[in-house]
Amino acid sequence: MSFLNRIGTLLGLSKPSPISPGAVLAATVTKPASLGFVPVAVHFRLFDILVNHGGPATADDVTKAVNAARSENDPEICTRLISDTLYIMSGLGLVHRIDEERFDANAITRHMVSMPSAQEGALHFTTEGMMAGAFLMKKLQDTNFSYPFAEASGPFQYAYELMGEKKLSKEHTYAIMEAQGRMDSFNKFMVGKFLKYGTFPERIQSLGYDLRAALSAPGSVAIVDIGGGRGELLLEVQSAFPHLTAENLVVQEFNTEISELDGVRLMEWNYKTSPAQPITGARIYSLQHILHNLPDLDAVALLQKLSNAMAPTSRLLISEYARNSTYTHLHASMIALYGGRERSPAEWRQLASVSGLEIGFEAYVVGGESLVEMRKAGQIEE
Repeated sequence: MSFLNRIGTLLGLSKPSPISPGAVLAATVTKPASLGFVPVAVHFRLFDILVNHGGPATADDVTKAVNAARSENDPEICTRLISDTLYIMSGLGLVHRIDEERFDANAITRHMVSMPSAQEGALHFTTEGMMAGAFLMKKLQDTNFSYPFAEASGPFQYAYELMGEKKLSKEHTYAIMEAQGRMDSFNKFMVGKFLKYGTFPERIQSLGYDLRAALSAPGSVAIVDIGGGRGELLLEVQSAFPHLTAENLVVQEFNTEISELDGVRLMEWNYKTSPAQPITGARIYSLQHILHNLPDLDAVALLQKLSNAMAPTSRLLISEYARNSTYTHLHASMIALYGGRERSPAEWRQLASVSGLEIGFEAYVVGGESLVEMRKAGQIEE
């Protein structure tokens, strides 16, 4: 099926048929306003209501459920808002529109309910992402198209500068989210993201990587997971390799509010402000979706700290999405929000070379996490 026919199908045509380039263009560039209704749908739990309804529901049915769930001090919601939101969600493919009045859950609706972190991610990328995108061109114009962006001086920060929020305009995106009460939603998103492709050991072993061999290398600490949240990745490793204890598995976070983690060892480390990695000679250092949040210079700074701490037998495992046609939107989001980017194989090799590292294994996939292993330069046998 051609690209134009696929668009026609997504737009709800009864069968694939030719559609004009103008129609495709219109459907693409008018999407941002529709995305603005996604937080409305999430706020009123419309996806959950449709799934729990168990069949076709009218906008009035959904509105009654919304109002029944509201607290005493919440305003009563009108059917028109719910009807328009459901209609717009159907245009995005997030729910199924049966006819003018009735809607039903589809596979994506059910996925968002079974994987709640996906709805939190939808909130994050539509709220912060759309705001950053709206001010990207203005930021470029007013800075004589200076590019790339620094991580705390991108279009997201520029939006706050133009709104007179001088303090927020100098903060990192995460700090802004924290100040405005949205970081809890983002942390929930990070637990499961939009979709999990099996456990961490399953994902990387399916790419042909020998995790058992890497864990058999010398070193008192098996894995240091940098920015590892609440240790989900390490617990998955521990489940596959039960001989590893909490002393072998270290989560490093700058978030001091995480005071206790069962089954793993927590260590506070802020890789941006600390001069050196405190654990030397670990078997594996893990960076899972960390580097795509960083501009190249900041990514190199982190990689150099890890390179200095690594032993000749240490491995650095980097899990990221590849810079390919699947992840163009995510690439744009990383640029606009953090000054980061998804990276190509050539870019990974360049980052390694300037950080005292070289690539020992790489596997890039079209959909899902890719894997790059780096070791200290000169330690990989030919």
